[in-house]
Amino acid sequence: MYCVTCDSQLHLGDIERERRVGFGSVLYIRCQNTVCNTLNDVKTGKTSRGLNFDVNSKLAFAMIHTGMGPVQVNNLLTTLNLPPVDISTLKRKENKIDAALEDAAKESCSAAQKEEVNKSNGNIEVSFDSGWQKRGTGWNYNSSTGHGSMIGKETGKVLQFSLRSKACHICALYQSKNHTVPAHECTKNWDGSSKGMEPDMAISMAKDLKEAGCPINVIHGDNDSTTTSRLQAVFPSIEKKDDANHTKKSITSKLYKLSQKHKSLKQPNVISYIGRCFMYAIKESQSKNPDRLKSSLDVIVPHLYGDHSLCAKESVNWCSFLKNPSQARYRSLPGGKPLTCLSLQTDLISIVQNLKDRATSLVNLGSTQANENFNFIVSTKAPKQKSFGSSKSLKGRLAASVLQKNEGHGYLMKVNKSVGLSPGEFTMTMATKIAAKRKAQKSKQASLHGKRGRLMKKIKKGKKETTNEVHEGVTYSTAVELDQADNQLTTEIPQRLTLPTTPTYVIFDIETTGLGRTSDILQISADNLNIYIQPRCSVSEQASIVTGIRFDWDTKKMFVKGKEVNSKPVQEALLDFVDYVKRIPKPILVGHNACNFDIPVLTNRLREFKLLGELSTHVLGFVDTLKISKRIFKKCDVSNYKQENLVKKLTTYNYCAHDAKEDVQALKVLFTEKLEKEVKDEDLFHIGFHQVKSKYDKLLKEKCLSSAAVTSLARNGVTPFHLKLAYERNFGLKVLLKDLKLNLTHKYMDLLISFLQKEE
Repeated sequence: MYCVTCDSQLHLGDIERERRVGFGSVLYIRCQNTVCNTLNDVKTGKTSRGLNFDVNSKLAFAMIHTGMGPVQVNNLLTTLNLPPVDISTLKRKENKIDAALEDAAKESCSAAQKEEVNKSNGNIEVSFDSGWQKRGTGWNYNSSTGHGSMIGKETGKVLQFSLRSKACHICALYQSKNHTVPAHECTKNWDGSSKGMEPDMAISMAKDLKEAGCPINVIHGDNDSTTTSRLQAVFPSIEKKDDANHTKKSITSKLYKLSQKHKSLKQPNVISYIGRCFMYAIKESQSKNPDRLKSSLDVIVPHLYGDHSLCAKESVNWCSFLKNPSQARYRSLPGGKPLTCLSLQTDLISIVQNLKDRATSLVNLGSTQANENFNFIVSTKAPKQKSFGSSKSLKGRLAASVLQKNEGHGYLMKVNKSVGLSPGEFTMTMATKIAAKRKAQKSKQASLHGKRGRLMKKIKKGKKETTNEVHEGVTYSTAVELDQADNQLTTEIPQRLTLPTTPTYVIFDIETTGLGRTSDILQISADNLNIYIQPRCSVSEQASIVTGIRFDWDTKKMFVKGKEVNSKPVQEALLDFVDYVKRIPKPILVGHNACNFDIPVLTNRLREFKLLGELSTHVLGFVDTLKISKRIFKKCDVSNYKQENLVKKLTTYNYCAHDAKEDVQALKVLFTEKLEKEVKDEDLFHIGFHQVKSKYDKLLKEKCLSSAAVTSLARNGVTPFHLKLAYERNFGLKVLLKDLKLNLTHKYMDLLISFLQKEE
């Protein structure tokens, strides 16, 4: 920085004052040359025509491009501890940018029209759709503004766009004060209903395109308005093509409505499968005779009900039963079997008849996906939660959306140049990166691999959502709080037990008064816990010999190998054990032969003192090292699977067996060195495994489930009551069993469903 008078160097330390102009500033710096002493005004950025800082214009452009308003811009700046910009400054700059955007958008549309004419050889096909700046419902659309677009089939670019507005904030301001409205650029251009905007914009754009030498021959659109009939009244030669996505949506909507009457439609994948069958028939008949489509539609209902004679007659290529009749199954229908409900059959035939009546328009479907994408771009620049409709701002944001759709993010540099701003180095770099990324995405999305990947992702997401809904029960529904008295609605079904990424194991062991599962506990030990417990019944001689524990009933004292030890009542000891476990985040209990002995004894005593529920809440489950050892070690290598023998054979640790504390330390060495890495999800058992398993006695007796299936269900803590809940939750039994990785044969599935139906 140098003085404008004497060319002496200026210093920031000599600033006398600062004048902020938006995001720019003017620094007044005194020249320290005693002869000169000039007060210099130094601008902090590029300016044009006085104090019009370029950075303010770019800030206004960024506000439009990112869909923010002046308030959001200042919130961003002040959060970064930067000074806010006066709203009037932003609005002035925005008006300047808006004018440039509108001119650039018109030029872009004109160029797109010429390109479309050349690529289509004059046979112009466009897709049309509209959008509103306020969210509406099926029976209430009252947005003050709406926009429409016509996009060329060959170029995929916006050929023409239009905006309708019922409001102008300047008019509203003066009218509210009963003042005369001054001359201004009024944004209001529509007095009709919000729904009436769509056909009016379509007619207006069609006229503009005709005048520009780009007359429409075919228009793709949905059936949500009277646009086509009104358009054809003005342009009789225009042909209409229905939108494929809206056609599919219409069919599935009817099926969902029928699901309120037919329970079989509520089962997972049924509606999506029936919808696919309809679309298979429709797409197979594209560009063919309407009679061919009618014949294809007639195949659907018999196919769904197990009659494939018409499938063979019409030679449809989507029926797997024609390729392999003996092994083909309905993978998306309950039990792999055809539908049987006769009343549903009648309703499906009604849908078929409705589609046959529209066969002429269905044999040549179009697409409005490009318009949906354009509407999304508009929503990013004019979000529906913000109101831009009563000012000129919306026109500029709509124009910016057109430019982004037609030219990508490169439009930013184009508009910058048109208003005398530098293109911007970082702007160009980012635009280039986005263009390259978009090109790669477009190529991937158009590929078979990309389409299949999206479909599989959608299916996987849908399955996950359905599974969660079966497990959780009703969580969100109209007036669901009024039905809270029905606990079954909100009862959660346990999730499949899986090992966490970094599991926390707690090694434990108990010594008892006998060998039965109803025995009292004499000693309970864990990693850093060792408690001796006063028995409530006599200790068997065999148990005393094995454990070395004796109890003197006269003195109420306990002795271990002749040495007195401190002991506690059983309830106090169990409370200490539960408190110890609670301090560890979701631990997994580990014991040797725990499944057959330690866990049953422990849970029996915990249940007696009503402590089992509390322990279950804090424990993920338990692991039995005996079962793991039998799986990974051959008997010929270890001779037997007793803990004492395994420790001796597989480790160098020496210890005294049948003392819970010693057993825990020895098992910890064995588990850490040889077993921990071998633990699988299947080794993890619910803490209430035995209690849950006992609830399946009736099912086992009636041979509705195999013993292995019952073990798998009980391992995850799933009771017959949970199976019944899953069945009642939109027939989610199959979903639950699949989530638990339990594959039942058709025989067992049918028997189980019959049992659950009888229990209702």
